Amino acid sequence: MKKTPKMKLYSWNWTSGGYNQCHAVSKAEARKKAKDICNTLEVNESTLKWEKDEDKFWANYPIFD
Repeated sequence: MKKTPKMKLYSWNWTSGGYNQCHAVSKAEARKKAKDICNTLEVNESTLKWEKDEDKFWANYPIFD
């Protein structure tokens, strides 16, 4: 039985400003998903990271109404 890779939360800033996040199994997949989210913006590679403590990330995530 093949083991399914665990999804991790990755976050990044766009080079032109702003930020985003997605769940992916690897940094490479997160880059691809970022391009799928918006192919006109570029990921600031120095900010692309795996959020090891996802609960802490979401607890500090700004919420807009």
